[in-house]
Amino acid sequence: MLIKVLSGSKIKEYDCGKGENLLSFLQGKGYAIAARCGGNGKCGKCRVRVIEGTFEGEKDGYVLSCLANVEGDAFVEVFETEGGGLTYTAPTRTETDGEEGYGVALDIGTTTLAFSLTDLKSGRELDKFGTLNRQGAYGADVLSRIAAADEGKGKQMQECVLAQTREAIARFAEKFAFKKLKRLAVCGNTTMLHLFLGKDVHGIGQYPFRAEFLDTVHLSGEELGLSAEEVVVLPSTSAYFGSDVVVGALTSRVEEGVNLLADIGTNGEMILHAHGKLYATSTAAGPCFEGANIECGTGGVAGAIDSVRERDGKIVCTVIGGGEATGICGAGLVDAIALMVRKGIVDETGAFTDGTNKFYISDKVYISQADVRAFQLAKSAICAGISVLLSTAGVPYDALKKLYVAGGLGFYLDKKNAVGVGLFPAALAGKIEAVGNTALAGARECLCRKESIKAAERIAREAEYIDLSASPEFMDAYIENMNFGEENA
Repeated sequence: MLIKVLSGSKIKEYDCGKGENLLSFLQGKGYAIAARCGGNGKCGKCRVRVIEGTFEGEKDGYVLSCLANVEGDAFVEVFETEGGGLTYTAPTRTETDGEEGYGVALDIGTTTLAFSLTDLKSGRELDKFGTLNRQGAYGADVLSRIAAADEGKGKQMQECVLAQTREAIARFAEKFAFKKLKRLAVCGNTTMLHLFLGKDVHGIGQYPFRAEFLDTVHLSGEELGLSAEEVVVLPSTSAYFGSDVVVGALTSRVEEGVNLLADIGTNGEMILHAHGKLYATSTAAGPCFEGANIECGTGGVAGAIDSVRERDGKIVCTVIGGGEATGICGAGLVDAIALMVRKGIVDETGAFTDGTNKFYISDKVYISQADVRAFQLAKSAICAGISVLLSTAGVPYDALKKLYVAGGLGFYLDKKNAVGVGLFPAALAGKIEAVGNTALAGARECLCRKESIKAAERIAREAEYIDLSASPEFMDAYIENMNFGEENA
């Protein structure tokens, strides 16, 4: 079959086997198409426009590519998802070993990749940028990626990130005129690191949740087809507590007091220092804060609503890039639901009070009843996780010095609204501090200094991991925090 594909202003033609799944075909050709539900026909993000030809399930000129099989020649328009990731890091002094050359720190997030080019001798950051993780075409969260790997797509997902890494290195090399990197330091959640190295992730998705590796991995760039003398994959604590939070704890200096670091993305990973010990845990918040299972949800890309307010009786929102709103990202979702609670559009159980089941923020972007339910599940998991982690360590709320919130959501979040909807415990309202991408900052520390790698290894080894899935206290707190209380209004 002949398939013509329009993306932006470019048209390309391909041969395609009859009966081949359209989404798989497009992914195989390198198109960055969101399929946040893992290709189960639920999220609607992989929709393509049918210009010529016919597909079963086509409606109003569009079809979900994950459910469409190619049965004849066709011409389709795809809508690729492009955008960046958070690269802001709080200013820190980076100590170095004084090596000559260039290094790149890479934070592999489930949703985004962040790269930082650093002068290894001075520790000075020379350039940085973020981009969406192309693995998003295989599912929005860790479990959907594991399922895709179990279906034989592990190599494709590995190549997604390796290709983006090659492109980043080439971009830096051209701009700064170097031939080869001295070192690439990589952090991420445990699943992302396994996929990066082409390791089996099946054990991470099945009880008792075992990883193929947790320790630091050293290998040559040549082994991964990367233009780097050395690749260092940084250490993790468990199958669901990765090196992104380990090195985040390092760079945010969690151990300097009774402090808690919460890195909120598709998972909620947390590490607490108290009584001279480290306590770690993770909550399955789901991809709600990344916009994946929200009907008009999107990542932090151009066109995403990132804040919502009421002014003079009218809904006012800001849009990333300043253009027309095409969706809403996590920070905007928190604002929107906080406003809905204050205005009584939803009651304390999260149910719409007027029977409409939709609240429009703009002409095209709305919050549905299903969105509110997804948000309740996610916010309750985060808040309950923080509460149980503190309780397990014997730390009352008033004894905590700081709640550091890392990641894109934390950076753009309105703290008052976050507390108001129950994302964070109200007792911690005055202790919240957004610290940006601590994973990238920590990877940079490890890039420049071998002692920092040893420090990260100690944190990963000494942190006591608390399995919330086996905690009755967590389930009680999870259920208790599901509703919107009086303090939310």
